[in-house]
Amino acid sequence: MSKINVRSPYFITDNSTNSGSALASATLYIRIYTGAASTNSGQTPEYTINSTAINGSVTFEVSELVRDYIENTFDGDYTGSIKWFNYNIKRTYEDTSVSITSQQNLAIFDGYGYFEDGANPQNLQSALQSNTTIFTNDFANINIPIHVTEDTTVSYLKDGEIIFTKDLVYSTNSADQVQYVQNSSLDADVFKKRVDAIEDTTVEAFNCVKNIASDVYQEFDADSIYIDKGGVIEVIKIEEVEECKYNPYKVTFVNKFGALQDLWFFKRSNLSLNTQQESYKANIVTDGTYSINSRQKTVFNKTGMERLQLNTGFYPESYNEVFRQLTLSEEVWIEYDGDTLPISVMSSSLNYKTSVNDKLINYTIDVEFANNKINNIR
Repeated sequence: MSKINVRSPYFITDNSTNSGSALASATLYIRIYTGAASTNSGQTPEYTINSTAINGSVTFEVSELVRDYIENTFDGDYTGSIKWFNYNIKRTYEDTSVSITSQQNLAIFDGYGYFEDGANPQNLQSALQSNTTIFTNDFANINIPIHVTEDTTVSYLKDGEIIFTKDLVYSTNSADQVQYVQNSSLDADVFKKRVDAIEDTTVEAFNCVKNIASDVYQEFDADSIYIDKGGVIEVIKIEEVEECKYNPYKVTFVNKFGALQDLWFFKRSNLSLNTQQESYKANIVTDGTYSINSRQKTVFNKTGMERLQLNTGFYPESYNEVFRQLTLSEEVWIEYDGDTLPISVMSSSLNYKTSVNDKLINYTIDVEFANNKINNIR
């Protein structure tokens, strides 16, 4: 199914004719909604756009309008934010005859294409990320966004053996278009399989043991993930990084595909505070005298924004694309002191590093927390 990546222009062009009569004008009706995909023409459109044909052709650019309905939120829970775009076109021809197209549904993503991707970029792969290797903190959850346009099977492998399989069932519901798969489960059967795989171990079939196993967070110790959609297989490798000296930080951002993607910064971080203030000179004279303890220069509306300087640790050259998308992202969060907090990437330039020029590749990124340190929300 086609999609609209709303950070790039999306053009709808019509140059149809009717019995040799050229197009004179057209009206575009746009519906934006969530839930099950529908072609119900009885609903009131969000936009009605009229255009006069030039040389028998009209072109509508809809991304700017559609993007007003996209809102990305993230609180640590990975969910899709896809909506449906439904449109039809009423055509009026030069002989005054009229025709209306059948309605079409497109999925709306807060993604974009590069110039070299051409007009109306689609980003059609199943795994909505550019990298085929994931570097993750040891024992951390791995979250991968999958565009489910048909039934899809995700298999986790360790040393070539399948240790867990998850089936993603296609649905016309907008909330199910992007599903995030994780290398974790609360399934007692999975717990039993993992224990049975260890030599000389077994799980006793007591109800209390089953209950405990169901309550224990289980992570699949996988080294690769196979995504099978209609026989087309995408492979993602997993590299776990053990960092003992520094506190790794997980940054989550909306990537080129309009999906949430995690990126770990493993090495040294530096926290700083930048403040802003206003001031005025107060009159401290009372009855011809003043106290030397009184403040003549008075400060007010003092606020502060905290910044972090993050270092990635060593990444392969293939991760240049991921850092490019992080730098271009408008929605970024960090997992900090147990909270998921919005941040802004302050580094406005990125020098792409290569193994030839830079040997070991480490990126330093400056980010700023997106809220004042002092709670002044009124």
